[in-house]
Amino acid sequence: MKHAKERPTIQSFFHNLYISYIPNRRDNKKQVILKLFFLIALIVFIGSAVYLTNYFLTAKKQDSIIDESRKLWHSSSSQSAGTAAPSTSITDLMLAENSDFKGWITVPNTKIDNPIYQTDNNDYYLTHNQKKQTSAYGALFFDCENIITEEETDKNLVIYGHHMKNGSMFANLTKYRNLDFYKQNPTLEFSTLYKSSTYKVFSVFVLNASKEDDNGYIYNISRKNFLDDDDFNSWADEAYQRSLINTGVDVVNGDNIITLVTCVYDFDDARLVVMARETREGEEPTVDTSSASVNPSPRYPKRWYDDRGLDFPFD
Repeated sequence: MKHAKERPTIQSFFHNLYISYIPNRRDNKKQVILKLFFLIALIVFIGSAVYLTNYFLTAKKQDSIIDESRKLWHSSSSQSAGTAAPSTSITDLMLAENSDFKGWITVPNTKIDNPIYQTDNNDYYLTHNQKKQTSAYGALFFDCENIITEEETDKNLVIYGHHMKNGSMFANLTKYRNLDFYKQNPTLEFSTLYKSSTYKVFSVFVLNASKEDDNGYIYNISRKNFLDDDDFNSWADEAYQRSLINTGVDVVNGDNIITLVTCVYDFDDARLVVMARETREGEEPTVDTSSASVNPSPRYPKRWYDDRGLDFPFD
């Protein structure tokens, strides 16, 4: 006569689990070590799964927030094509969502199609999104010292954004390091609350954020006032000297410029800078890129050469 098998209980299940995977007095030294390795691996796996799940959910939420604004912005833009400024209806909607809204930027063939904000410091939008919610993605933002009003707008507007691993925010600016990408996308669209224009990229370079990384020097990308044409030309010439690509796009004193800045990983605390100037009145909003070329010897910060064991050629 066969005996009926005893049904496992929850208590017996956890007891067997404990015996199988948790170090206990019955285990020899080898079993204890194996179980400890298993537990450590399990904890790492669970932690990684939680981190990745949170990362992708946060990314999805962030994309959804921006996508809503994109639909509004481009719907309005298509209806008001050819106007000198974005439609009042769309700017009112963006300002209703966030009174810090100051502009929009679209870089073709990238994920960069974002609103831009401004507050009285350069820290807030590093950790807050366009809805002013805490977010590692932050938002694109103008330098707090830039003036952007209907009566007066600085000649050089500096815009910052994170370099996110999923390609969002300003991560895709790194595509401008590639000559073929530049040739296919030499212009971008930029708007403030008061004006919409096509801008032509004229310089792309790596910059240090710390003076210690370049002999106590940081090229001042934020300049907006110049003594005269010679002073401006000296500043612009350095941007050309540093540029990874010889774009052939000229820039003169009085041009409206935007300077886009994000992190890059050539060395610790490095930045990638993309500078573009507004299409002038009567000028075609296109660029002949047939003669554009890779700069064989762009100027990098000294740290870049030091990390590669190279002599710094710009003493």
